[in-house]
Amino acid sequence: MRPRRLGVVTAAVLLAGLVAAPSRATEQHPPPRRIVENLDRGLVAVPSGKGTFLSWRLLGTEYARYGDAIAFNVYKGGRRLNQAPVTRSTTYQDDSRGTGTYAVRAVINGHEQKPSSAALDFARGYAEIPLAAADGYTVQHAWPGDLDGDGRYELVVSRLAQTRDKPDLLEAYTLTGARLWRVDLGPGSYTQVGGNGANDPAPAAISGSTPIGGYRNDDNVTVYDLDGDGRAEVLVHTADGTTFADGAKVTADSPADQFISVIDGETGTERTRQPVPDDLVADGPSGGHFGIAYLDGVHPSLVTKLVTRVGAKRGAFRILFQTWDFNGTALNRRWKYVVPAGSGATSFHQIRTVDVDQDGKDEIADGNYVVGSDGTLRYVVDGAGHGDRFDIADLDPDRPGLEGFAIQQSELGVVSRFPWYYYDADTGQRLVTGEHPADPTSESDLDVGRGSAADIDPGHPGYEYWTSTADVARPGAGVFNVQDGKVSTTTPSVNFRIWWDGDKGAELLDYTHVDKWDPKAETSTRLFDPAGVVSGARNATPFYGDLLGDWREEILAETGDHTALRLYTTTEPTKTRIYTLAQNPGYRLGWTVRGYLQSTYTDYYLGTETRRVPKPAITTAARTEGTS
Repeated sequence: MRPRRLGVVTAAVLLAGLVAAPSRATEQHPPPRRIVENLDRGLVAVPSGKGTFLSWRLLGTEYARYGDAIAFNVYKGGRRLNQAPVTRSTTYQDDSRGTGTYAVRAVINGHEQKPSSAALDFARGYAEIPLAAADGYTVQHAWPGDLDGDGRYELVVSRLAQTRDKPDLLEAYTLTGARLWRVDLGPGSYTQVGGNGANDPAPAAISGSTPIGGYRNDDNVTVYDLDGDGRAEVLVHTADGTTFADGAKVTADSPADQFISVIDGETGTERTRQPVPDDLVADGPSGGHFGIAYLDGVHPSLVTKLVTRVGAKRGAFRILFQTWDFNGTALNRRWKYVVPAGSGATSFHQIRTVDVDQDGKDEIADGNYVVGSDGTLRYVVDGAGHGDRFDIADLDPDRPGLEGFAIQQSELGVVSRFPWYYYDADTGQRLVTGEHPADPTSESDLDVGRGSAADIDPGHPGYEYWTSTADVARPGAGVFNVQDGKVSTTTPSVNFRIWWDGDKGAELLDYTHVDKWDPKAETSTRLFDPAGVVSGARNATPFYGDLLGDWREEILAETGDHTALRLYTTTEPTKTRIYTLAQNPGYRLGWTVRGYLQSTYTDYYLGTETRRVPKPAITTAARTEGTS
């Protein structure tokens, strides 16, 4: 790798600064070992060419223990297919004759381990998951979780009425298409309360179903194993009239009362419930976001961000964070933090839970500010205001710690000081700052609606970042590299980064298709474009991520008639072997927040220059490590 550059980026349109190296865990003080999901091998079989493409997981737990001293044998109908153990990837192309059930066995120090579970069969090139009947509904978000403790993910999905006059639905399905349960959020999910509540979302609204500015990007649901029993719980805002899978209902003294319910992930029944904090009730019910963070570095906690607007009209936003621990019986409050009105902290449309100082404990990033793992304000980015999107990851392999990239909005008379900024995620200090046009004619000349960061140019070290600004004449437009400044005047799609083909660089997901950016030609090539499926709000599918198979990511999309979900995986060959992204702590937490959907990143540098992936400090509970 090239040595870290300590000079100022020389592009005339940029301002740059330097910061001290962030604090982090060291060899003398290693990070705590997080308790993570005990996943199975995730073997999948997909028709490819004249045969079948097989892909499976290298588990983070076994990589942490054995490193590269692990190989695999591949079997069909009990017959071994490979001559020598597979070591360079966790994929295999089977062009042999005959049929049979596929399985893989890990080989550790020359000893073959027990076989995996049978492969998930993508016989049609995808897995189809039929949806329960719900006329006029569409899937908005999906959350993976191992609901039954067998090591394979299930999916919890939110379904919203397209007319927004029927209850929001929360449903669970297996990847093989079985329906597990439905929770009806009731009239409280689409009926606003009176008074100041007319300015706020319906009390039990999920996935941004209330069409009110400031709340269209809410989620109020997350899925995770909080009590360490190996089975994920479902956490959700509920209100009077919410009906669980067993028919039990929430009853409340007022339709404005809001609760956080813990739902059994396997059965859809309520296990316990707590009222939301009452600090903001004078201004009506709260919207916001749910997520998961390891605030003590070992155990997962629920993070709830509550948002209201002051008064009966479009007043200022008030924000409160309440964190919770679930011990299998009770949902207990951990700490509460109300964002001070005069702090300059400005919320975006999605939180990120990430270990910004690399001490093993997660912080909560919410746009231009970060709340520490102890519930105190860590920093506010100087000069930054509201934007829709921000990314945090290790964007520069030659710079210690994590970096962030955020965009800035200008609308409704509020004008940003700059269009975007690249910053130190530990301290909040801006490293590179974009510039507005010198003579803007309107707010639209200053507004930036979207931005993204990904390694799309292998000719420059580290990631690139860019925005949705289409006018190439603007000083903040174009593609910028974290070390080399502006590298392109034109830009690719700006929705999501995805790892799809065989290299470690990024591809781009927009709507339901995957493109590859050609930096020399400054154009994109279409790699994947499935038929019969559609995207939803913000041109996004309900979910994408490393659900199964090797380290690359799957796409979950809804059929055009809204009767099923389809899960797609890549069949591109690769010589890259990386432990499953689902057991990378930073990456996995990205799945727990939906909101205004954004790209998910690993907490280590994963890009063209990556030669060796660091071992994760993780352990598992409940199931036997490394099985199936």
